[in-house]
Amino acid sequence: MTERLIISEPYYFSDSISHCGYCKGQKPDKNDNFAVKSWYDKHSEAKDGLDAQNCTLGVQAELVSVEMYDRLCNMGFRRSGKFLYKPDLLRNCCRMYTIRTTTDQVRVSKDMKTCVKRFKKAVSPEYNQENKKDHKGPFNFTQEIIDTESKSDNFYTKFEPAVYSDEKYRLFAKYQESVHNDFDHNAKSFKRFLCDAPFSPEVIRGTKQEWDQLNDWKNPERSHFERVGPAHECYYYNGNLIAIAVIDILPSGISSVYFIWDPEYGKLSLGKLSALRELAISSKINRKHYYMGYYIQDCPKMNYKGKYGGELMDLCNYRYTPLTRVEKEIDHSKFFVLSDDPNLTNEPHLNERFSGTADVWQTPGSLHNVVENIYGVNGGAFKVADDAAEQLSRREIPYSRELTHDICNDGNGKNDIYRIPNVVPGLLPLEEILQMVLQKKINLVNNSMVLFDTSVGHIRLVVDFDSESPKIKKAVCDLVRLFGLQNTMDSLVIV
Repeated sequence: MTERLIISEPYYFSDSISHCGYCKGQKPDKNDNFAVKSWYDKHSEAKDGLDAQNCTLGVQAELVSVEMYDRLCNMGFRRSGKFLYKPDLLRNCCRMYTIRTTTDQVRVSKDMKTCVKRFKKAVSPEYNQENKKDHKGPFNFTQEIIDTESKSDNFYTKFEPAVYSDEKYRLFAKYQESVHNDFDHNAKSFKRFLCDAPFSPEVIRGTKQEWDQLNDWKNPERSHFERVGPAHECYYYNGNLIAIAVIDILPSGISSVYFIWDPEYGKLSLGKLSALRELAISSKINRKHYYMGYYIQDCPKMNYKGKYGGELMDLCNYRYTPLTRVEKEIDHSKFFVLSDDPNLTNEPHLNERFSGTADVWQTPGSLHNVVENIYGVNGGAFKVADDAAEQLSRREIPYSRELTHDICNDGNGKNDIYRIPNVVPGLLPLEEILQMVLQKKINLVNNSMVLFDTSVGHIRLVVDFDSESPKIKKAVCDLVRLFGLQNTMDSLVIV
């Protein structure tokens, strides 16, 4: 049971863009709220007052393996405590792309060099005017950071379990209030946000050996690091806790969750420094990638990540592409879907891809952006999905046609949090779900998937998908849409 994905059935939340944590509905150009230009044109010309929304879908997770969460990150998911979520990039006001990078992809800027040198001056007793001179050759920020910290007698960091302490919460409160003007917090919310995690207690706690290895990451003779799971890296300067990096160490890389710093040390540019440090640490502990969360092209709080180079996830293809390849496509907060077929009108199937590792587009320069063909006002995805929904309904799986053909208002209201729109980029298309049902592939969940059925109050196997109630069958199909068939087979779902 410890390897199972233990989750709730999926939720879908839709709210006014004024509640968006990034743009707050205040973008100067309304066009930038829309994922696809033709939808903006339609509503701009109609002057109907309809706009994009703030849309998120996800599940409450009680248990997830680190390996599974690694795969989910590459499907566009992130976590807030134990809640796993991803945005609906078609309806949402902001395009939130998964971004990852490596030390080789970083374009070291003058600003980054200045940041490292400022840090070096503050914490290294050997820093003097001679050290300020630029060294010949490329600037190796990894080695600069290692050398500086190794020589410092007033600065160090410590990796430790991601658990609550009063000292950590006091720093969090100071940061939130001074930097984000956020006074709506308490110790419980801090713990839920930055300490709670859906991993097993053993993974969260770790072992002494794991933490000793991790805290010895600067040692050139060490090459083996066992730690996977959440961690707090605490920064200490002159004996004071001045910052906390909240991260998840995954098999494929380090995932940045949140960074807290003491406003009194703002001159050290600790946020910029932490990204460079985590990149350096990723390479030193043999993790290939550094996952920086979401990249939002038109949000200054999020688009700075592009300065570190890297790749964006092409969500509909489960493949990464260089950020530089799609800069024009995502200008004005637009969505993109790449294809070698310029006439593609249907959503790509994803189930087989979700069973493997996220791929990389090999020849991105020769690809076409087909987002209008698929998701535009006259895009092919909507009719195909509605036809599939109708056929699924005939088989007692209660999907239905959208009441209106409009991403701003499908006519179904916002009260049913279990209703996922028929077309959502990055989910398995409903037409693919229909094929699974017709070909009996969906029956692979039989004698594998486990339900905690709240209607009867106990845990049971799904023995025969076809004999389940319509509600259960739809919940199973929705999970397959989100996670793929194999991951759903290995789950325990609370319904």
